[in-house]
Amino acid sequence: MTTSPTWIPVGALGDAFAPDNHCLPPDAGLDGRTLQLHGEDGRATTLAFGTGGTLVRDGVATRQCNVTRPRPGIWFVDYLTEDAPRGGISLVLDIERGSYIEIDGTLPTREEALVPLLTRIARGEELTPVKARIVRGTIDRPFAPDADLPQPTRDLLGKRVEYVYSPHERYEHIYLNDGLYAWRCIEGSERGLGDTDACHYYRIDADLYLFIWREKIIPTLGIVMVDLRAMKTTGKIMGYEGDDFAGVRNFGVGAHARVLSVIPAE
Repeated sequence: MTTSPTWIPVGALGDAFAPDNHCLPPDAGLDGRTLQLHGEDGRATTLAFGTGGTLVRDGVATRQCNVTRPRPGIWFVDYLTEDAPRGGISLVLDIERGSYIEIDGTLPTREEALVPLLTRIARGEELTPVKARIVRGTIDRPFAPDADLPQPTRDLLGKRVEYVYSPHERYEHIYLNDGLYAWRCIEGSERGLGDTDACHYYRIDADLYLFIWREKIIPTLGIVMVDLRAMKTTGKIMGYEGDDFAGVRNFGVGAHARVLSVIPAE
């Protein structure tokens, strides 16, 4: 008799990823700095970094701030705010280029998550109810259209990559096209599961990419920086703690990467 794979909530996934994980350590390189962000959407934001992972945004304290540095001069910053109980914000700050990219993610309500896929198709909606607002901009100078901003990229297309998050958790990604990728769990809490989900790709630096995915079965937002030079990732996963949609789990992730194969992208 075989056992069917079980879909688990993101809270259980976070528990499974926690032991012996391959996350990058917190980085204090931004401590004491205040940055002015000027977005392509016309918004301006002030970030004041304290010590011990504290961050004040536009005069209001954030929570669960995590700062890692995948490369010199480039930071991944993730945090939550009290006024967005179903949301979280992630940033890639490239201090040397003076540019950034921000992802403002929002999980669906229970009612939104339970809308059948066929109904979404009939309405002309995306299959996933998870939202991600992506904005680029400049740091400490007014926004200009010719700024050296992160750009959408097709560099990852055709690659089949293995990600080892811990000795117990191993996944595989295949980057299919500009808006879709396929994943499967080879070993770990979701072993035997897989799907094809919506995604976004941005080039940050040579062999350094921002990869964003939005799952449709279990409402999940994943945001990671993939360094194909160091063969390492840093980022986060956000979703609901349990099946009751009562609380949000937002946790850091990091993996060792290995390119298994590459086929020409169409």
